[in-house]
Amino acid sequence: MNWDAIGALGELLGSITVLITLIYLAIQTRSINKQSKAEARYAFVDAVGEINMVIGQSQANASVFRRGLEEIENLNSDEKMQFLMYVGQYSNLWSVMHQLNDDDMLPQTQWKIVCTDIVSVLGSDGGRWFWNNGGSDAFDNSFSEFVSSIIEAESKSYDMSAMANSGKG
Repeated sequence: MNWDAIGALGELLGSITVLITLIYLAIQTRSINKQSKAEARYAFVDAVGEINMVIGQSQANASVFRRGLEEIENLNSDEKMQFLMYVGQYSNLWSVMHQLNDDDMLPQTQWKIVCTDIVSVLGSDGGRWFWNNGGSDAFDNSFSEFVSSIIEAESKSYDMSAMANSGKG
């Protein structure tokens, strides 16, 4: 075997090594992307769960939230502040989810849930009051325009206060 053959064999082995490395990196990148999407889903579920627990653990908190959804004018000043904090927390979460969706980091099944919740909460009387009286100004234009368009275009997805008042269950 001469030096040219040994050089060619070395180049071939080097090329094969580079190809194997690229395949490995592609597999690792796909795995990391899946893990990132799973973490985004978990973060969504965890954050919503925390807000829901604050509202759901106390009859007084649940009452403020329900009455705020129905008509914010039924709340006293402290209750209005409480309701606005709840809706603000949800809106902050939805804003992050909107960005994750734009970055293709949130599965469409999860995004559909977010959109349904936005319409249900911000489409309520109290939610619209929040959004129209400064809530929309707190967020970037992309999210604000998106929310404004869906709460105007969509009918209420589900009405939590009506469900709570139905006497069923």
